[in-house]
Amino acid sequence: MNSQEVFTRGLEMIRSLAGKKGGSVSVADILSAFPSVELSAEQIGQIYEYLDREGIKLADYVPHDTRTLELGEDEAEAALSEEDRKMLDFYLEDLEAVRPLTGTETQALAGQLFGTEDEREEAISRLTEGNLYYTVSLAREFAGHGMPLIDLIQEANVSLMEQLAVFTREDGELMDFLEKNIRKALRAQVREEESFARMQEDMTNAANRILELVKEREAEEGRALSAQELAERLGMPVKKVEEVLQESARAIRNAEK
Repeated sequence: MNSQEVFTRGLEMIRSLAGKKGGSVSVADILSAFPSVELSAEQIGQIYEYLDREGIKLADYVPHDTRTLELGEDEAEAALSEEDRKMLDFYLEDLEAVRPLTGTETQALAGQLFGTEDEREEAISRLTEGNLYYTVSLAREFAGHGMPLIDLIQEANVSLMEQLAVFTREDGELMDFLEKNIRKALRAQVREEESFARMQEDMTNAANRILELVKEREAEEGRALSAQELAERLGMPVKKVEEVLQESARAIRNAEK
């Protein structure tokens, strides 16, 4: 079975678990569906896209919906680290030369998006430039959730350009459309980052459990336990135990150099 088949089978297992648990799964459930797979950041993103697509809820995730969260200036500043503040100051200095959009200009440019190719490119360029301050304000609302502010701003800017490229007359008011979809992109990015961090923490905890059992049993029995014995006693896949032991040995060798 190739890696893609293994990954697909893991997604199917998640859906099966969700069906048994009322339409929701936990991070631990997700990890259990991929016992022998070292998930990449891209695969984790695919997993959460799959959850959204299948309508599966993540039981141990509390969404950060900025539409229901009103931040005062003091609270917004409190969410920024010292590094975030420095990077924000540098970034805002670069934006000082950008001419902000007026409401009238925004409306005219929105109509221009449906003109000739040249008019469309000109409108996208100006709408992107003129909304750079706006994307900063949206990104700041998601600060303090594990991602550097500058990365959030970059994500918001990428989403801005993507949404301008796909905007249609059926999408309603341009700024409402942009706000909704940029927030959606930021929310997804923060959720992926938080979930990835939780997965890493869960894997670290599993590694600690294995190493504690190794020390405990070796002290009691005077011998090294096999990966098979450790897996049976911990209720873990043998491959996962072997990976943890190999990684621990590698870390020890690097520390000794």
